[in-house]
Amino acid sequence: MTFTRSVWLGSAATLVVVAGAQAADLPTRKGAPSVEYVKVCKVGAIAGFVIPGSNTCLRISGYVNAQIAMGDVKDERRLEGVHTPSQLFFSDSREVTTSAAKQVSDIGYYTRGQVNFDAVNMTVMGPLLAHIELQANAGDNRFDSTSGGAALNAGYVQWAGITAGKHASFYDYLGGGDTWKDFFSPDHSGAPINLLAFSATFSGGFAATVSLEQNEPVTSVNIPYAFGTHTGSVAASGSPLGARAPDVVGSLDLAQRWGSAHLAGVAHNLRLQMTTYAGPDLDAWGYGAIGGVTFNLPMLSPGSKIAVQGAYAHGAIGYSGAISPAWGEQDQGFNPNGNGTLFPMADAIYDSHDHAWSLSNAWSAAAQLTWKLSPNFEIDPEVAYASVDYGDAAANSWGTYLSQKAYAWWFGAVFDWSPVRNLDFALDAIYESSHQSTPYEWIPHNGPFHNDTDGFNGRIHVVRSF
Repeated sequence: MTFTRSVWLGSAATLVVVAGAQAADLPTRKGAPSVEYVKVCKVGAIAGFVIPGSNTCLRISGYVNAQIAMGDVKDERRLEGVHTPSQLFFSDSREVTTSAAKQVSDIGYYTRGQVNFDAVNMTVMGPLLAHIELQANAGDNRFDSTSGGAALNAGYVQWAGITAGKHASFYDYLGGGDTWKDFFSPDHSGAPINLLAFSATFSGGFAATVSLEQNEPVTSVNIPYAFGTHTGSVAASGSPLGARAPDVVGSLDLAQRWGSAHLAGVAHNLRLQMTTYAGPDLDAWGYGAIGGVTFNLPMLSPGSKIAVQGAYAHGAIGYSGAISPAWGEQDQGFNPNGNGTLFPMADAIYDSHDHAWSLSNAWSAAAQLTWKLSPNFEIDPEVAYASVDYGDAAANSWGTYLSQKAYAWWFGAVFDWSPVRNLDFALDAIYESSHQSTPYEWIPHNGPFHNDTDGFNGRIHVVRSF
């Protein structure tokens, strides 16, 4: 009886197992969902994820910068009857100090959002990279732009040593420095330009670049005048003619364990016309040169370094460091924050006495220190000097109107605290002192010419990067 029961139970179990196996082989109405994983990648210095269906590695990055800026505003001076605030030039009309400053805010708010896309894949000739920066700004127009729409800040292709598109100039070294609003240094990083360049690397850490860059002459000088009841302006720098040649930049870079060095030059074609005095057109070449070096300071602390730079330009003032193309300061002179010297900035001015053009001479020197007191806190002090000189042409052309020379000092520092990764709280403090020469034949009707001015600006900002 026991043996018979065991046989029957064993047979039943076998049937259950076989039936279950057959059932597993039968099709079902709904299968288990498939799982797709994001594939991470790294090509060169780009780490991201693989775009599905391709071998392209994509990295998405960016930041949000929210800031409050503060600065003292001086009384604005103008010619009597000329309503554009200026202390650029004066005729024999008396100087008038207006109360316009009280209508200008001493505080401003500004927010920027930027998203970057890097798409790269490896080829037999090295990485093929496409880089895009989309940027949008919003502010109250006191210290920065109020533009709200997204714009292409940079966009370029790099492959086999070729760079093509909107990119920072290969002429620059320190760029805008550490503080806000750019100190005196050639800087196209805030407003990249269109270019076509080829770079080659060599042993020993050397690299060389030849770049054909967008030609943008600086022509901003309009001389206000006031005689009796007649007011207006005379164009001292003329208007640009069509570009016939790019700005040609050549640079040499060195990277070593102790730091880095940079040497670059530029040839800049000037084509201007003077219609006010029916003078001859200008078709000449200006030039600029820059050199800089950075020394790592591990004896001070890991990550600390100091950098120095000098630049000179003749007829190419945008490469001198005296103005910052990124902020369009050619319209303001040494006055980027609203309280410096308003002084003409141009590649060349027309000498109405000798009926000839005179190219500007401008130069700058700058130094900045990065001092990491801890992994989360650093101080970045900097100092810069710039000078612009138009020589005798200014006196011969405009006599009582135009100062021949101006210079300015810039002192600043950034105090940066990063409590967690990708988050920065920073305080910028900037002081500028400037001086301009008294115009020839200055006839003071109401006191001496105001040669000197200075001002302080500061900023608190919070940056979240990703």
